[in-house]
Amino acid sequence: MEFIKIYIFYIKKFFQARAEYRLNFWIGILANFITYFLAYISYWIITGQLSDIAGWDFSELCLLYGMSLLTYAIAGTLLWYSVYNLSGMIIRGTLDIFLTRPMGILRQLICNRFGDTFLAQIFVTVIFIAIATAGRLDGMNAWKVFYFILAVIGGTCIQAGGMIAIGALSFWTMKSEEVGDIFYYKLRNITKYPLGIFPLAVQKMLTFILPWAFINYYPSALLFNKAESHFEVICGCLSPAIGITLLIISVKFFYIGLRHYNGAGS
Repeated sequence: MEFIKIYIFYIKKFFQARAEYRLNFWIGILANFITYFLAYISYWIITGQLSDIAGWDFSELCLLYGMSLLTYAIAGTLLWYSVYNLSGMIIRGTLDIFLTRPMGILRQLICNRFGDTFLAQIFVTVIFIAIATAGRLDGMNAWKVFYFILAVIGGTCIQAGGMIAIGALSFWTMKSEEVGDIFYYKLRNITKYPLGIFPLAVQKMLTFILPWAFINYYPSALLFNKAESHFEVICGCLSPAIGITLLIISVKFFYIGLRHYNGAGS
């Protein structure tokens, strides 16, 4: 609870500093908004030509992509600049400063840089998720709304776990961003589309090895009654729990890496 108060105070100070350069701040927000708005428009164009993708229409694809982007943006506001890109701090030697302070290092890193550039992604995603669900309100109920909230929390935990794990690799290699580009960005982006269009090997990899499908595919399939088997139903129900579990494992992995770190002068 005390950390939440500190973080809120930090955010206030962050935006006060950003107010000194308002034009740059709003240009950055607008650029991100346009980028991801066009991504949704591309979905609309594709589905307009193909009618649907593996039985998923435009509104369903909006939720599929939206859950991936929303959870990524929420995790990114907390972790992307400082934790995911930790190798830069290690190379410059600035990480050592955090080791001399009493607050836990992950909490310090979260407070080190607020990811304001992700705010536009959250905004545009909320718009298109609203579009995706507007025509399906007759199929929504209290349970699905509650499950959607849990799924977003679980998906955010998976995204955060991925960012922390990639950052933790910096304690062993300075190429962690390159690893993240392949195993986090490239493979995670596959789940913007229905899992069924990919080979079985890819489906298993995104379920059992790199569980990115639990971020959005299995929850979306459950919400839209598109789960094709009992296994997919079970995966959808377990998505929030898997997210929390992955986050805990990633935090433990981070601290294992930290114990191997001897400082910039080693």
